[in-house]
Amino acid sequence: MRSSGITSALLPSLALPALSLAVALAPPLEPRQEGPGFLALPFTRSRSTRSVPRLNARQDVDVPLYNVTTISYLVELSIGTPGQTVRVAIDTGSSELWVNPNCKTVNTQDEYQDCVTDGQYNPNDSSTFRNLQSRSSITYGIGKVEIAYVADNVALPNSTIDLKNIQFGAAIATQDLSEGILGLSYGNHSNPVALEYANFVDQLALQGVTKSRAFSVALGNQDLDDGGVLVLGGLDTGKFSGSLVSMPILGPQLGEAIPRYWVEMESLGSTVNGKTTTYSNSNIAVVLDTGSTLCSLPSSIIKDMVKDTNAQVDSQGDVVVKCSIGQSNASFNFAFKGITISIPWSEFLLPVSGSSTECVLGVTASDSVVLLGDSFLRSAYVVFDQDHGEISMAPWANCGSNQQAIGSGAVGNVQGACNSSSGTNTTGHNSAPDFRVPGWATLGSLAAISLLCTCF
Repeated sequence: MRSSGITSALLPSLALPALSLAVALAPPLEPRQEGPGFLALPFTRSRSTRSVPRLNARQDVDVPLYNVTTISYLVELSIGTPGQTVRVAIDTGSSELWVNPNCKTVNTQDEYQDCVTDGQYNPNDSSTFRNLQSRSSITYGIGKVEIAYVADNVALPNSTIDLKNIQFGAAIATQDLSEGILGLSYGNHSNPVALEYANFVDQLALQGVTKSRAFSVALGNQDLDDGGVLVLGGLDTGKFSGSLVSMPILGPQLGEAIPRYWVEMESLGSTVNGKTTTYSNSNIAVVLDTGSTLCSLPSSIIKDMVKDTNAQVDSQGDVVVKCSIGQSNASFNFAFKGITISIPWSEFLLPVSGSSTECVLGVTASDSVVLLGDSFLRSAYVVFDQDHGEISMAPWANCGSNQQAIGSGAVGNVQGACNSSSGTNTTGHNSAPDFRVPGWATLGSLAAISLLCTCF
């Protein structure tokens, strides 16, 4: 739900959608393609500046505004015949691909410009379009969309890959959404409870583009100009240090029925001036969600973070801190089985334009929706493996590009090419033993993929 404070402006939350029950008519499967078994897609980083009221500002008086810059991670697709270029936000918190948000329903001029720039798909201009005569609706953390299901070909950039008869949604109406979405969670071939048709991740495997229903995500830090990448069916050892550590994906949590990328976080705490503290009641299940800007955590944990950072919490629950804490010798430590991702406070802040002193901490309180969004994921390298029900994780780093296919086996403890000082100030450690022989095949290094930055 959208409110008037900082949290609502910062959360273009593509995560945790509630799906309507609509019958979707899946297109027939197509022959398998032969190829390297993976495809790397560069991110276009779309930066939007959003104005929101200052801390404790009264609504009936004129006050200065926060101008907070947020980042969306977009990939480019070519849909139809001939191809029509659109950009969509990657979202591990939902399952469906849809395009064509109504740009007139967004809230700011920046969002409108982003929406227009991302492109539109016109079914009438495609000779391979099919109307599937079915509709649905998706409600996200913020925003919702009404879609009509269609099927068409989807080509992927910088490759010869042209997926046939892909089912997706063409928006009929949208609210508070400036970007189409590429849902990377479960389709019906991985888990029939999740969706009624084969989604994008399913079709990549069914049509032979990938060797498994697995992909990896490297967002990189907020100031990164290149190096962030989504590798469908593969991983990039040039984007992490240490060894990947695998953990099971949990079943639905918090009363949900739909499967998501739930994992167990064993603890969360902080290290300040060499003293490490573990927060109470931080052994919880969390969703890993690229579609959310912030981490949503229980209010009891937020209270501990507020105490550590000497923050203030406004009436909307926004955690406002002094930007100077980014100079502290301090970190937040997210511990999972066998690995801890330690994030310096400097990497966990969202800057506020026009203010040299105030920043926003990358969290919001929630006792119903518990997830780790981009403020965490920028410091981690994550492999999402649906076939084996595992998440594999390592500290993010950046020492070039070495992309490899994930084969039919589980990922295992693959070693990253980077040392611990590569990339940003982000650090991490892992202590997992050797699990098994890795289930991937090295296909040689590819040229580093440039990451485009669009700033508004």
